[in-house]
Amino acid sequence: MPDRFLVSAVGAVIEVDVSDRDPAFQTRAYEAWADARYRGARAADAVATARAHLDDAAALSMLSTDVTTTALAHRREDSVWMLHAAGIADDDGHVVVLSAPSGTGKTTAARHLSQRYAYISDETIAIGADGSVDPYRKPLSIIEEGSPHKAQVALSSFDGGRSLPAVLRVAKIVVLDRSPDAPEQPLIEDLDVAEALELLGPQTSYLCDGAAPLQRIDALLEATGGAVRLRYREVGGIDAIIDALMRTEIRSVPAVSPRSPAPIIPSSRPGAYQRSEVVDELALDARTVVLRRMPTGGHVHVLDGIGPTLWEAADGLTLDEIVNAIVDEHGEPGAGDARAIVSAALQELVDDGLLQETAVQT
Repeated sequence: MPDRFLVSAVGAVIEVDVSDRDPAFQTRAYEAWADARYRGARAADAVATARAHLDDAAALSMLSTDVTTTALAHRREDSVWMLHAAGIADDDGHVVVLSAPSGTGKTTAARHLSQRYAYISDETIAIGADGSVDPYRKPLSIIEEGSPHKAQVALSSFDGGRSLPAVLRVAKIVVLDRSPDAPEQPLIEDLDVAEALELLGPQTSYLCDGAAPLQRIDALLEATGGAVRLRYREVGGIDAIIDALMRTEIRSVPAVSPRSPAPIIPSSRPGAYQRSEVVDELALDARTVVLRRMPTGGHVHVLDGIGPTLWEAADGLTLDEIVNAIVDEHGEPGAGDARAIVSAALQELVDDGLLQETAVQT
C-alpha cells in the first residue's frame, strides 16, 4: 500500500503523506480516499501530512480536514466560488449544490441522493466564474455512535462507484434547512440575491479573495435562476424536488466587469462621515450588499431601507447634509424626526464598522 498518494480536491492536486503511520493506517487512508484519488499526470500542488501523534480515528478525521484546508488555501486567489456544500450530478453533468452549516444534513443528503446521482462532494463545491464545477470526492464524514470522531468512508463502498460525467456545470444552488419544525411536505422557497448572499456568504471559503466576489456570485445566481431554500424534515422526502431542480435550464453566466469600490478619501471636516474600506459592493434594486474583510473572514452586510442612501451619502458629508440627502430621496418620515432617525441609522453603521465619523474638535 503506498505511503503517499495524490487526490483531487476542488481543482487542486494534493499529495497525501501517510509515511509516518503504520501499514494498517495507510491502507485505511488509501481506501477511504478511493473516490478522490488523482490518476493524471500533474504534479502535486501541495502536501497534506497525516498527523503522527493521534490515534487512527482522530488522524483519519483530521487528515480529511487538512486536505480540505490545504486545497482551499491553494485556490484562494483563483476566481472560483468555494462553497461549503454537498453536491450531486446527473448523467448530463448538471450539478445541484446543497449548502448548509456543518452538522445540519449535507452528508446525509449527499449519501441519500447518491443512490441515483453521481457524488460530487459532501464538503466543498468549487464553482468557476463560467459555472463549471470542480469536484471534491472526499470520504464521507459519518457520525458514529460512541465515537468522538466522524468515520471517513468512501462513498463507493455504498453505491458501487458511480462515475462522474466528464464536464460538470452548476444547475441550481440550494440552501438546506432541515428542521423538525419544517412543513410536513418539503417546501422550496425562492431567495433574492441579498437573502442568498446573507446565507451563503458565511458558507464561503476565502470570500474576500479573488476579483469582485459579490459580482461574480450575482452573475452565477442569475445564470441558475437564483438560489432557493429547501425546508424539510427528513431527507427521504426531497427526491422529487431535487429531480425538478436538476432539470433547471443551464444558461451562460453573464460576463462580469469588476467594479472596484470607490477609493476612500479621508475627510478633515469635523463631524463628517465616510465609508470604511470594503472588498466589494453590489447595488440591487432597493438594497446594497457590502463585503468587508474581518479577522474571521469575509462578512456580508445587507443595507436596506434608508441604508443604501446613507451608504452613498456618507462620502465626507455631515449629519445635517446627510439628512437633507435622505429627505430628498425618501421624503419626510411619516412619524418621528428625520434628524433623529438618520442619526440613529448612522450610528448603527458606525457600530457595525461600515462608517467612520471624523471627530468634532472641542
